[in-house]
Amino acid sequence: MITIADVAREAGVSVATVSRVLNKNGPVSPAAHEKVNLAITKLNYQPNVWGRRLRRKESRMLLILVPTISNPFYSSIVAGIEDEARRYRFGTMLCITNGDEGREREFIELLFDGQADGAVMLCVNKDDKDVKEIADKVPIVQCCEFCKDSDIAHVSIDNFAAAAQVVRYLHSLGHEKIGFVGSVNQFVSSEDRRRGYEAEMEKLGLPVRKEYMAYADRDYSFQSGIAAARELLQCPDRPTAIFCISDVLAMGAIRAAGELGLTVPGELSVVGFDDVEYATMMNPMLTTVSQPLYPLGKTSARMLIEQIEAGEGKGKIFLEHKLVIRDSTAQTGP
Repeated sequence: MITIADVAREAGVSVATVSRVLNKNGPVSPAAHEKVNLAITKLNYQPNVWGRRLRRKESRMLLILVPTISNPFYSSIVAGIEDEARRYRFGTMLCITNGDEGREREFIELLFDGQADGAVMLCVNKDDKDVKEIADKVPIVQCCEFCKDSDIAHVSIDNFAAAAQVVRYLHSLGHEKIGFVGSVNQFVSSEDRRRGYEAEMEKLGLPVRKEYMAYADRDYSFQSGIAAARELLQCPDRPTAIFCISDVLAMGAIRAAGELGLTVPGELSVVGFDDVEYATMMNPMLTTVSQPLYPLGKTSARMLIEQIEAGEGKGKIFLEHKLVIRDSTAQTGP
């Protein structure tokens, strides 16, 4: 199927310029206008029907669906969404689902009622079949979490590769007994981080021990991080390092270690994931995988607005992550 991006490439102009020509709004030079029309004719481009219908009833409002606001991970992403939306003169509405499917459906109804033009979803379960049905009717972009085996637009990082990188780093410090703290939620990121951990352990010839794997609650709460890490650290042959799939859980692991009389990083190395602001406010400062949180938000908003304004904008974008080494990890003892 020919998309607006194909037209833009053929015409040698931006997607925004093509959108302005199609929608007859905003300044476009006569030369650019002619290039776009020639490209449309050559490619036999047909604008998306539902996109045009939504534009006639546009509210200039975007929904941001998040599972919770207790995790600082979401704040920078939401800021990125809001700033990009404001740049394009859209308002935003923060919708907190608390893992309640009924509550999520109520928010989605705002799209069908014309009270919002599209939604950025940060709380999509990996096997959520309803998302595809929704995305066929209204503009949707999934941010960080996404439904597997679908072509719905999403922006994320490579969680599998990031988790494998953490295991390789800990192994380079001499750690072979590496624990894992995951979550019981159904997010694709949680699954991919666990899979990345297991695959790299096996690749390095290290056993994947079930007693070295514990699970926090679905919202990555601090208290559940403490409980999960305590479970690992009370093993007779405890891990010397723990990889946690969120920074909040890693902070809980450091607290659990302290309560059990273990020093970090002297007797236990801890690695988190996300690089939230709190990661540098604690002692020791947290070694973690840094996600580009603000750019994730901006990118998802831009993809959504392209869908709304041009009827296109689907795609899968993976941004770069980075392992940030701080004070919570060290060489293992003899």
